[in-house]
Amino acid sequence: MIHQQSISKATMKTSRTLLFLFIFTLGLSSSWAQTNPCAQKFGADSVKAIQSISVYREFFKQKNYASAVESWMYVFDKAPCAREQTHIDGVIMYKAFLAENPSAARKEQLIDTIFKIYDARILAFPKSAASTTARKGVDLLALRPEPNAAVLNTFKKVLDLGGNEVESYVLTNYFKTVLKEVAAGKFDKSVAVDVYNQLNQIADYNILNSKDSTGKEAEKFSQAKQVLDADLAGNLVKDCQDIIQNFGSRYEANPGDKKLRDLVYGMLVGKGCTQEPIFLKVAESRLEDTGEERLALLLARMYKQKEQMEKAMGYYQKAVAAAQSDSSKAQYAYEMAAIYSDQDQHIKARQMAQEAIKYRSNWGKPYIFIGDLYASSAGRCGEGIASQSVYWAAVDKYKKARELDPSCGEEATQRINKYTGYFPDKEALFFQSISPGSSYSVGCWINEGTTVRARN
Repeated sequence: MIHQQSISKATMKTSRTLLFLFIFTLGLSSSWAQTNPCAQKFGADSVKAIQSISVYREFFKQKNYASAVESWMYVFDKAPCAREQTHIDGVIMYKAFLAENPSAARKEQLIDTIFKIYDARILAFPKSAASTTARKGVDLLALRPEPNAAVLNTFKKVLDLGGNEVESYVLTNYFKTVLKEVAAGKFDKSVAVDVYNQLNQIADYNILNSKDSTGKEAEKFSQAKQVLDADLAGNLVKDCQDIIQNFGSRYEANPGDKKLRDLVYGMLVGKGCTQEPIFLKVAESRLEDTGEERLALLLARMYKQKEQMEKAMGYYQKAVAAAQSDSSKAQYAYEMAAIYSDQDQHIKARQMAQEAIKYRSNWGKPYIFIGDLYASSAGRCGEGIASQSVYWAAVDKYKKARELDPSCGEEATQRINKYTGYFPDKEALFFQSISPGSSYSVGCWINEGTTVRARN
């Protein structure tokens, strides 16, 4: 037992010594980067390189990295272009060595080594330079976040190398480093906005042009876009006045800049700034391009609140045209009917309520609405039976609402009980030679057939 422990301790000591030497060697070994590392794929001694790959990979699969690292070093140093996997494996091993909680000095050496492996991979496999640099940037954030400028420049280089062909996580990490510079007072907010626009454009490109049939890649970029929006709103703008102060004049000067317009729109909505005058400008411009149902409805209701009914009706019509469901179309038509009613345009109000019924035939509220229109017209539709007859027509609508839509039953019944009391009595009908149960044509603007009824 003592003998085995001695061997084990000796092995560990040897591994630590070798590890230190390999770190030191890797720090100095750059001769292959000075010349042409890929002139010979497997280096000057291809047999030894292949054997070393086999040896280190066998230990690597067992996660015995201390035993793997010597052979790995030979491959990395003498045949760096043999396999890209060599560089990937190297980062994995040195991160594992970091996890063993080395001393501060050795920790820094290990971190240096990880980044030298990344740099070597970029030189040896330039086709992967963008993705390799991206992973280097993520590890910089995790292992050496300061100076932030170094991290920032790494992610910037990823975009220079990859353009639209970068991975989604690059966008969010890059923007966070930019915001950090803004917070430190090293960047103006306008710089961050320009970067945001660039990253947002890349996200949009990948959402629209993803070749992944599963949709997962597009979803990743959609999520990245949401993070960008949240980071922008959370870090660059605090309230409505901040948005107006920092972005209002820029938009006013460039109303044709759709990216800027959509950015301002998103921030205004996110901060609840829809009552600001600039919101109407950006919202109306956006609607012209997108035809969004929700936006058309928002503008319709805003102009209704401002009592600009002509504009409100125009946007309600756009909302109906854009609506994806008949239920939504019915709701918008019902709201338009209410506007016409407020303007005493009863015929148009009824027409829109009937439109709502056309889209949603089992909805009771439009019938109650029409009934209310009729009942409110009694005073303007003549005297005596002519005036009282409108209540017959109104009660017909309330009964229809109750019949079709149980949720309106109580409301409809209350109105039926109320307006039945306004029917003419039997005596009044007798003197007009009108018999209960007979047909009757209600005049005035209503022009609708009904059935004669007495209140007693």
